[in-house]
Amino acid sequence: MGDSFRREILRVFKKLHRTRLKTFEGDEYALQVVRDRINKEYKKYKNVTNQVAIEELNKFAQEVECEIRTNVIQAVETASGRIALRLTPDVLVDNVPCKDQKEKKSGKESKDQK
Repeated sequence: MGDSFRREILRVFKKLHRTRLKTFEGDEYALQVVRDRINKEYKKYKNVTNQVAIEELNKFAQEVECEIRTNVIQAVETASGRIALRLTPDVLVDNVPCKDQKEKKSGKESKDQK
């Protein structure tokens, strides 16, 4: 395996950990669980020698990093029954309040009933 290939794998590994730190900031339990999972998966496949398989695994790791970075949000209970969401700038999910969704849905239902 080439030196540049090893560097690429290490780059993705480090990027996964940086994304973990940014996404789950302040949540020690989630940080530890995700850290253990990343390390476990990399250790599980450390003896793979087929370059095509390694490239596929590295591509999968990049896709996982992208999913975590763009689709995972952190919810923190601030008071009994109240939750604050911490959205990072990379999150692609729309921040649409549930109330707006219910109003749109009920408006459609009233049109259907006429």
